[in-house]
Amino acid sequence: MITIIIITGIMIYNPTLFITMIAVMGPTAWLTYTMLRKRAQHIGSQTNTSRPITIGLLNNMFNGFIELKLAHKQEQLRDDLLSNQDKIHKLEAESYVYSLLPLKIIEMVAILGLITIFSYSVFISKSPQSSMTLLGLFAGAAYRLMPSINRILTSLVTIKQYQTTIEDLQLYRGHEYDASIPKKQLPLYFENQISLEGLTFSFPGTDSKVVDNINLTIKKGEIVGFIGTSGSGKTTLMNILLRFYNEKSGNIRVDDQVLTPQHIVSWHKIIGYVKQDTFLMESSIKENITLFEQEVDEERLNDAITKASLADFVKSLPDGVDTLIGERGSKLSGGQRQRIGIARALYKRSEILIMDEATSALDNDTEKEVNEAIHNLANTNITILIVAHRLTTLRDCNYIIELSNGHVVAKYDYDTLIQEKLFN
Repeated sequence: MITIIIITGIMIYNPTLFITMIAVMGPTAWLTYTMLRKRAQHIGSQTNTSRPITIGLLNNMFNGFIELKLAHKQEQLRDDLLSNQDKIHKLEAESYVYSLLPLKIIEMVAILGLITIFSYSVFISKSPQSSMTLLGLFAGAAYRLMPSINRILTSLVTIKQYQTTIEDLQLYRGHEYDASIPKKQLPLYFENQISLEGLTFSFPGTDSKVVDNINLTIKKGEIVGFIGTSGSGKTTLMNILLRFYNEKSGNIRVDDQVLTPQHIVSWHKIIGYVKQDTFLMESSIKENITLFEQEVDEERLNDAITKASLADFVKSLPDGVDTLIGERGSKLSGGQRQRIGIARALYKRSEILIMDEATSALDNDTEKEVNEAIHNLANTNITILIVAHRLTTLRDCNYIIELSNGHVVAKYDYDTLIQEKLFN
């Protein structure tokens, strides 16, 4: 505000000084920005490319620790990481230097302007006193204006530096990436069946259909298995049902209600999910099942633990459900981790349970523990969808759907499937 008042005052009181300042400061600011913007954009683009490389290398070094150590590749990845970080630090240092340049250039030009006015007043002007007054006003105005001009230039250069990031973000502003939930939500009731009607999906930017015109009706309380080779569309179909992906065409109908974004909250309340690597926190069994619910329903907790075949295990622990399970469940077996995931879904009163390769990483004995939990749920009214490569996991299924290239190609009962696969 003070800067605006000064500029307005100078323009009214002394137009000559105002024109002089515009002539000195204007071209300087423009030339400075022109000189720095391309380099700033290049630095931003290089930094934007290099940072994900660092994150990827760190993930690889931690996740592949054993394999990399056995292959004696840890030093190679470490050197790659340090080299990439060195590149990032140099870019950041260069960016810092460029952020200081506008102020220094403007200060230098302002000093040259003062020298010019002083020389004019001494050697040319017929009224040195008036010129010296002009010199004082110019010095005062420049002192007030330089920080503002510097901030404007620095901001413009910074915006240019991060233009690549902004442009990358703009690519994901299309409606197909919109994951916002409408504020107005409607109730949803699941009493009879779920119908998939002409369900089709392809990833943005591709024409290849990962799920292609699937028509399927699943009755409440049924256990349905899904099999197929990798890339057949099994997990993608589950992600559509979970509403992590939106179908390109077709509908999901719950009873007679088409599932829309206005039903997402109600839908998520009745659907549970257990994946191959169950999400577990460094906390107690109870907190992992209830997800830190403030007022735990003990009766519902015990029921979920029993149905998930965890009761005997929990009773064997000195601290029971308050036992800490370590980072990502490190103190538990694979089967125990999966059954905690099942208990979590049961505690939230899920009416639909999706199990995506929940037993694929387990040995035979541990798989039996999870299958026991699935068997316990066979007598409930919970609808269970099981994606599996291991056919023994599908023993309790009412029927099994085979997918290939996004299509439903066959429907089996368990015994027919076993015979089919054995003879083939």
